[in-house]
Amino acid sequence: MALTLAQLRVFAAVAQHGSLRGAARALDLAQSSVTQQLQNLELELGSPLFTRSNRGIALTVYGERLLARAGSILGECERTEHEMRQLRGDYEGSVSLGMTAEPMIDTLAPVLAQYRARFDKVQVHLVSGTSRKLISWLRGGTLDFAVALAGPHTDTQDLAVTTLYASDTAVVCRRDHPLRHAKTLAELAECEWIGTRQPGLAGSQGTPPANRLIDLFAGHGLPPPRVVATTEALLDTLHLVVETDWLSLEPSIVTRHRLFGGALASIEIAERPAASNVCVMQRASVPLTPAAQELAAMIASYARMIKPREL
Repeated sequence: MALTLAQLRVFAAVAQHGSLRGAARALDLAQSSVTQQLQNLELELGSPLFTRSNRGIALTVYGERLLARAGSILGECERTEHEMRQLRGDYEGSVSLGMTAEPMIDTLAPVLAQYRARFDKVQVHLVSGTSRKLISWLRGGTLDFAVALAGPHTDTQDLAVTTLYASDTAVVCRRDHPLRHAKTLAELAECEWIGTRQPGLAGSQGTPPANRLIDLFAGHGLPPPRVVATTEALLDTLHLVVETDWLSLEPSIVTRHRLFGGALASIEIAERPAASNVCVMQRASVPLTPAAQELAAMIASYARMIKPREL
């Protein structure tokens, strides 16, 4: 006997809804059928997947590990079903993509409007975050593709990468910051910063994680920056920068954006962080569905049109 997709769907539904009854309603199955499928799955694996008490059910350590795997497997099955329909010319289903702030501001709105005009039955799900987080989700199968930054230390060995344009990074501060006219990084050595990851967090295969801010200071012989908080979301970072004297390394376009530009400025120091490129990334071993391929191609085409000299 082997695991079945039906068992994984039942397991995922129980985990999502927190009860056998909720899973049965969501799947339109009898509760006895859900119970039997779950019991068969636990018997097959030889491990309990849930603990049961008067307060409900909770995942065991085995259940947590299986849930991560089940999400990837069920996601691939759903993508395969969509892909087969799309190959027949029936563009339905969904596309999940991740974008960092710079390409999102540069390209997303006009491209998405054009895409929806052509493929109005395709649902687009957008996830934002740091490049590190998006690449992790991409590898885990959560995303079809990502538009993120790749620098000299970015591990893209198992990814197919298409370079779009060079990223333009700046030190960002509130518009009336007392050091907004600084010319060197040394002048900012005593400032406090918002970072994008916890310093010292281990990278893949035990290597130190890439960190442009820390590398910038180290590369110019300065003590490590004083990082007061780390975030994964641009809005969180910009809110903190606008409300304090804290600084951050961000795409320079945020200082010109109509939502943020009036409150932000860039500090034009001589030192520059390590060069990185905005790239379209996908898993090298898994082809994109036709709907995802169309959206990725449209983003790439628009990016090359608006930044032709940076390629």
